[in-house]
Amino acid sequence: MPLLEISGLTQRFGGIQALSNFSFQMEEHELVGLIGPNGAGKTTVFNIVSGFYASTEGEIVFDGRRINGLKPHRVTAMGMARTFQNIRLWNDMTVLDNIRLARYSWLGYGFLDAVLRTARHGRAEHAVETRAREALEMMDLSECAEELPKNLPYGLQRRVELARALTGNPKLLLLDEPAAGLNSADVEDLIRHIRWIYDEFGISIWMIEHQMKVVMSLCQRLTVINFGSILAEGTPEYIRQHPEVIDAYLGDEKI
Repeated sequence: MPLLEISGLTQRFGGIQALSNFSFQMEEHELVGLIGPNGAGKTTVFNIVSGFYASTEGEIVFDGRRINGLKPHRVTAMGMARTFQNIRLWNDMTVLDNIRLARYSWLGYGFLDAVLRTARHGRAEHAVETRAREALEMMDLSECAEELPKNLPYGLQRRVELARALTGNPKLLLLDEPAAGLNSADVEDLIRHIRWIYDEFGISIWMIEHQMKVVMSLCQRLTVINFGSILAEGTPEYIRQHPEVIDAYLGDEKI
């Protein structure tokens, strides 16, 4: 059974059709890229799959369960995490607290436990703290725990987002343009961290990315969409030589 199965996904915004009959399957422990021109519908796919949009048509099955219409927090609780094209961190909270907040849907204690500071409350808070610090260590961010995200370089902010996504032990990680705005050194660092996460934890990763160096270095296969429809699917080598993809997206350089 595929980890993620999307069938006939269609999305309309008023008179605009952003997606048309998009179908896709992803197995456990795959690293797959979703690429295409700006406005092709890539982020719309992620927003629907992660619960931020309700699709006009189609079905999404994740880990054996239909998730159409579920709110983002419920999709997250099932084992899906994501990052965003534009960094979404709480800039007036420490890096550690940003990470800790990602675990609060798993706390397991109630209002009275919090007020009375019960043993259950103490155990849950200790577990959250431990897991948050583990995530920071995984992303080489331990020294930044008490910093405010807004005071960090952009490349480190991207890694804080990754650490926050990993805190929930996801089965599937959606990365929406993780290399956006990074310089060449930060891109190399990002590639190294994503490859390490994939190899070390066996997490399935689905990424949108415009920097071809990233997807060609990391992804086992690519899906190319244009005007909301799938244009081509295959290995990076196949995609980089595909005439229609070159014409619509890659250009004559052929990477």
